[in-house]
Amino acid sequence: MGMSWANNTSRKMRIAAVQMGSQEGAVMANLAHAATLVERAARDGADFVLLPELMPSGYRWDKLIWRAAETKDGPTVRWLRETSARLHSWIGTSFLETDGRDFFNTFVLTTGEGEEAGRVRKQFPSIGEALFFKGEGGTHVIETALGRIGVAICFDAHTVSVARLLSDQSIDLMLIPHCYSIPREPSQGASLQDLERMKDNLRGIAPYYARLLGIPAVSVNKCGPARAPKSEGYLFPGLSTIVDSDGTVRAHLGAQEGVISAEVTLDGARKRRGTPRPYGRYVYPGPPGRELFAAVEGVGRIWYNLSRERRASAQAAMTGSQFAPPAH
Repeated sequence: MGMSWANNTSRKMRIAAVQMGSQEGAVMANLAHAATLVERAARDGADFVLLPELMPSGYRWDKLIWRAAETKDGPTVRWLRETSARLHSWIGTSFLETDGRDFFNTFVLTTGEGEEAGRVRKQFPSIGEALFFKGEGGTHVIETALGRIGVAICFDAHTVSVARLLSDQSIDLMLIPHCYSIPREPSQGASLQDLERMKDNLRGIAPYYARLLGIPAVSVNKCGPARAPKSEGYLFPGLSTIVDSDGTVRAHLGAQEGVISAEVTLDGARKRRGTPRPYGRYVYPGPPGRELFAAVEGVGRIWYNLSRERRASAQAAMTGSQFAPPAH
């Protein structure tokens, strides 16, 4: 079982965030690219490395994402174990998991000994995501020897219901992996002010949790243009951030690919149980129209549940044949 830091205990840890792009559907290539960046973080002395949401598969809003799905012990989990053991670093990312019937956005954390520490699934697929994978609730906590680690995948972290849940859990460290995209440029549907607000929400989410709970918080995002069909007008702005338990931003990236790391303090004396202020279902204010996204997600869940193609694709993905090495 994990531990939670008592009021009179503290420890320091160097945490890294790997901000990177991913090729759509190219799981093995993305893992190989991630390895070079994780190695850089390890050379910088990082004890703990966080990678973006759906790093292995890339991120797309169409059925082709199912072709990159993996079983619970597939290539990504094996890569996490092997890389953690080789570099003696804790490493976490999320991948598209299938159990032969459904698809899930599953975060896995491995220890510096190459053991799996635990998993958290995304609870609230956002907007079009609801068409392509299923949400699952839970504690959002992984119990570890380092302490109680909270995990909120992308939109989950921006919801007041998950923030309340994590506040009740007395967590010691907050991880927020993202694939957060925004329009490339202003349009009739998204003004320049709207785009800046989206960036502010992304920049501010790790500081929000650090201040709310008195713990270190790390947010990491994908970067680069969105290349999949239906998303050509979007980009991933990066803006990964590491915040200490006193609310100080220790490291921050712009839009470029790279690695940031910083020493943070897990300090029981700083911890507190904050009360998230609700703005509808969000933890920050925004335009009233955003509440309509919940209706879009509801329709997506209905389509997903009724989809025979989804069930067939999940069964096919269980074979793992798309990851087999080529015959010689």
